[in-house]
Order: sequence, then C-alpha cells, then structure tokens
Amino acid sequence: MSDLNPVKEETCFNHGISSHKSEEKTPNPLKCLTILLAEDEDELRHETAAFLEMYCGRVIQAANGREALALIDAHSPDLVISDIRMPVMDGLELADRMKTRSTDTPLIFCTAFTETSYLLKAIELGVNAFVRKPVDTDELLSVINKVALPVFQRLEIEGVSQELMASLRVQVGDTQTHWGIAEQTARVARTSFNVLLEGETGTGKSRLAAIIHGLSPRRGAPLITVQMGALPLNLAESELFGHLRGAFTGAVRNRAGLVEAADGGTIFLDDIESCPAELQGKLLRFVEEKKFTQIGSTVEKKVDVRIIAASNRNLKEEAVAGRFREDLYYRLADATIALPPLRDTPDAISPLALKFLRQTCDELGRSMAFLDDEANNLLISMPWPGNIRQLKSVIRRAALKAGNVIGIADIEMNDDPAAIVTTISSYGDVPVPPPFPCLMDKLESWSLEQALRYCGGKRMKTAMMLGMNYYTFRRRLEKHGIAAGDE
Repeated sequence: MSDLNPVKEETCFNHGISSHKSEEKTPNPLKCLTILLAEDEDELRHETAAFLEMYCGRVIQAANGREALALIDAHSPDLVISDIRMPVMDGLELADRMKTRSTDTPLIFCTAFTETSYLLKAIELGVNAFVRKPVDTDELLSVINKVALPVFQRLEIEGVSQELMASLRVQVGDTQTHWGIAEQTARVARTSFNVLLEGETGTGKSRLAAIIHGLSPRRGAPLITVQMGALPLNLAESELFGHLRGAFTGAVRNRAGLVEAADGGTIFLDDIESCPAELQGKLLRFVEEKKFTQIGSTVEKKVDVRIIAASNRNLKEEAVAGRFREDLYYRLADATIALPPLRDTPDAISPLALKFLRQTCDELGRSMAFLDDEANNLLISMPWPGNIRQLKSVIRRAALKAGNVIGIADIEMNDDPAAIVTTISSYGDVPVPPPFPCLMDKLESWSLEQALRYCGGKRMKTAMMLGMNYYTFRRRLEKHGIAAGDE
C-alpha cells in the first residue's frame, strides 16, 4: 500500500477540545500520569504537549527516538506517545529498544503513515495503539485512557500499599527496625502461610497476631487465642479439639473445641513452646492437614483455619535441644517474624510512651499530659525487661499520679516484677565492702558507688535499678559526697 500522506502538515493537529472545556466533576485519573511525547516536528510537538498538559500530570518532550530513550531511563514515564518517522532513531527502533528497557510502559503510535509494513512491524513490536494524524483530541484522550488502564491499576495498588505501610508503621513502630517488621507483616498477612512470632514477653506478639488477622482475607471470621501455657495437661486436648458426651468423667455434654470455633478464621497458639510433649504429635497432624478427631469420637473433622503461633524463646533452638518437635516447628514456621526487645530499639521508646500517654489521658477524659525531658530521658535509659507491656504499665501509673506534667518523680519502677537482680560480684573486679564493724552510712556510700559503677555512672538508670525515687537518690549522693555521672 502506498503512503497516503507523505508530507507532514503544519495543521495536522485538530483542535477539537470544545467537549473538554467544562470543568470535570470527578477526579481525572490522567492527572497521575507522566507522559513522554516523541515528535520531530517542533511546533506540532509543543502544541500537542500543551494540550496533554491540560489533562495529564506531566508531559516530557523528545525530538527523536534517541532522546526519548534517554528520557525514559531518566524519568520512567507511565506512557509513551511517539511518531513513527523521525530522524536519528525512528519510532520502530524506539519500540524495539523499549521491549528490553521498559517492558511495562505502554506505547502509542501517533502518525500520518499507514504503510502496511510499518504497521505490521509496530504490532509485532507490541505497540499498544495507533492514533492517526491529523489527531482528534477526543480520540487521543480516549486511547490514552484505555491503554493506561493497567497503569492506573498499578498506581492504585501502589497507593493502597503505601497507605497500608504507613498505617502498619504507626501500629508496629516507626523505627527502621520496625519498618522491616511492617513489611514482613504486609507480605504475609494476605497469604495462607502459618506464621511464627518470636520475641521476649511483652514485645507485642499478641497484638501483631491480631494485626495479621485483621489484614487477612479471614478478618470477617473469628480470631481465637489459645494460651498453651495455661492449658491444664489433662484438659489440653479437649480444649483444643473438643469431646463427646461420656468421653471421660465430667464430660456431661458434647463440646466443640477451640480449633472448631476458629473455622474460617485464625487460631493463635500463644506460648507454643509450653505445649505438652503428649499434645505436640496431635497438634502436628492438625497443623499439617487441618484435621482432628474429638475425644471419644472416631469421626475425623476438617476445618479451614490459618495458624499463627508465638514463642518467647527461639523455637528452632528448642527443637534442636529436643524440647520441641522439630517437624512441628517447621510446619509452624512457614514465615517467622522476630520482634526485638525494647532495650534494642531505644528510638521506639519515646513514641510508644507518648502513644500510651495519649491513650491513658483519653480514657481518663483529661487533656494530654506533658512528658518532660528528664522523665523522657529516664524512660530511654531503662532496660525494660518487661518490654512494651511494662512501658505501658509505667506510663499509665504515671498519668494517674501526675498532673499536667509528668516528671521523674512520677516514674515508678519499684513494683516491677521483672526487675533486674544481679549480684555485684559477677561483674568483674569490684572492691570488697568495708570491713565490719562499720557504720551504716559507710556501707550505704559503698553500695551507691558500686551501683553507679555498674550503671556506667548514669544516675537515672542507677536510681531505677535500686528502686529509688530519682530525687531521693540524688540527695543520697550529695549526702555522701559522691561525684555524680551523667543523667
């Protein structure tokens, strides 16, 4: 077929924009697009770009295919509109190069040429659409909307993902360490994988299990929590799998177990390391096949549940040591998320403290209290053996005790059940106490010095370790003439 329009006309852009003059009542999806326009006719390129800029987010211009390739590498446009016939590098070569350099970027040919060989080659190269010159603007916008549909979907998914990640970072913790946990959570939540959560007591494993369930397709079904360490050995199997009437003494009626109650949803096996050895074999079969048999029955049942387990120990090490079935460990740990202790993420302490303070003040129906710098520094310096749970408890007590400002005097650690108890003699070359008989003041002075030494001279940390009010501790130091270290 011969070339129907061998000469490019200055008037080949048709200004049919009257139908677009009215203000749009709904958001224009094209506003999110970056478009690359490759056209060798300067006036036509500028005119077309000016029109596209009325509807699209950004328009980048190139005079030929080589310039277009460089701009694709630099700006990663969402869509490319190109002429076929251009100097230096034509549209066909551009399309060929894009197959390897920008495979997911849609390409529209906007051309006056209709020669069959060109069009067949363009189709072979995967060009998404053709718009013939002179261009009708309604047609051009319609073609862009159709071709860019996968781009709109990708951008929408990315936007949702960004919102999800932002929300997760707020829930899990907005530190670099917690960002990794948030990303793991987002990836695993929508799968059917069994998840093992590992971390010390109080690091938030139960809360993370609830977040995973809430993000999963099962969120409309129950989340059933089983405290494995609290199950009496003689009732553990019945609690999990249920029993029939008369199966044992006291079984006066049929009873469904917790795994059946979780059908369609998620079962959270907390403190899984406490699971009795006698029960681990039956639990193995349930985890693997989602099948179980009630006590006193011969009928096998099957449920559709997602399993999340949690352990405050390294379960793999427990399995290697023979304290936990290795095959059960591997079935539970399709994905493992490790939650760090609070002492390893000091940058998370202040945001968490403020979050708990805000929640507590809201519950009390009072305005937000202020956490002064000394109190905040004290919180950051503490080792927090009880982790997030302990921090929340301390903040709640401080909020109840304090007025509008929370200071060091309001931070009470005395009743911490997990307080650090360590003999001084186990920490290296420590001077012996003063010989007896001696005055109590001399013994107290020696004790304070060694406590400060153990805590690296940090007064706040030392006062906390000794279970003393900070200001009382300072007065004791002054009384004995002990040089104080850092706050």
